[in-house]
Amino acid sequence: MVTTSNMPNYAIGLMSGTSADGIDGVILQIHKGRFRIIANETLPYPETLRQSVRDVCTKRILNRSQAKDVEDQLTDLFIAVSKKLLEKAPPSSIQVIGCHGQTVHHSPDSKPPFTIQLADGEAIAKQIGIPVVTDFRSQDIAAGGQGAPLAPSFHLAAFHSSKEQRAIINIGGISNITVLPKDQSDHVIGFDIGPGNILMDSWCRRNFSCAFDTDGMIAKSGSPQQDLLTVLLDEDYFAKPPPKSTGVELFNIDWLDQKLTQYNKYINPRDILASLSAFTVHTICHTVNQLQPRIDTVYICGGGALNIGLMRQLSQRCLANVISTESLSVGPKWVEAAAFAWMGYQTSQGLTSTIPSVTGAKHPCIAGKLNSP
Repeated sequence: MVTTSNMPNYAIGLMSGTSADGIDGVILQIHKGRFRIIANETLPYPETLRQSVRDVCTKRILNRSQAKDVEDQLTDLFIAVSKKLLEKAPPSSIQVIGCHGQTVHHSPDSKPPFTIQLADGEAIAKQIGIPVVTDFRSQDIAAGGQGAPLAPSFHLAAFHSSKEQRAIINIGGISNITVLPKDQSDHVIGFDIGPGNILMDSWCRRNFSCAFDTDGMIAKSGSPQQDLLTVLLDEDYFAKPPPKSTGVELFNIDWLDQKLTQYNKYINPRDILASLSAFTVHTICHTVNQLQPRIDTVYICGGGALNIGLMRQLSQRCLANVISTESLSVGPKWVEAAAFAWMGYQTSQGLTSTIPSVTGAKHPCIAGKLNSP
């Protein structure tokens, strides 16, 4: 049943991205086409769980029982984040939880195509007592789409402007772009660009004993190597036209090791990190700079928006203004969680939330499976 009340609606959104480093959660207020985050929470993964997720992603865990154990641990954390958020708002005010789950495999171009996100929506709904929407990608894939990216529908609802040509770029583990034409008669487009933070973070864990490069300071201490950048850019995915999506199945530490073996020259670890940062910047700016009509402003969200060095390079290389979504009143860390709060709400109301011009599906879809308490 579609809500007809003139009162604000509230939804929780839970997001864990391809970096597999933790869960971001928000409570989103939805009222007359406007959105406001009224609470947020982050819960990092324990290192053992992060590694287990990586093992499932890279097929080092293939045993169904072990994979279920990983899903159960993730579900417990989704429940914990939900409970923390509910301490900040009356549970009766929350209509639905949109839980993206942890993607461990996304293969829209295989035969048959499939996608797997780990999260037990039924268990979360029973524990919290609120309907939970999970498995947002399968319906779009069944309709012939990529099942990704999905956030462009929220970007359109929350960030469209008739005054400027906008691009919203999320730099998570993978970077993706949404182009919001100021002329509403033009199609919204969006696709995964390539690696965002995933290779840099993996390299930091291996070589610098840290989860990520705070403010890009380690990369700043190195020098990007143009000939290594050329090797990294030699990947079929970049020449593939949209609609397209990618993930950790392709861009992971094993892929990087293969590229370094192919390069076959010694480079110190700091220069490799600087080259990986330049790699992310190049793929994003090359994408932005070739778009027509020309982009006026690029709004960055995701963890990459907090990397000062990365943002500085993007501002230097992109032929557009580059700022974070903070200027649009949504903190960059919370945009993805807000997107799945909104998508969960849309699904609970029987409304579509996918864009065929983005995913390549035959029609818009009511995304996700609704799990009742």
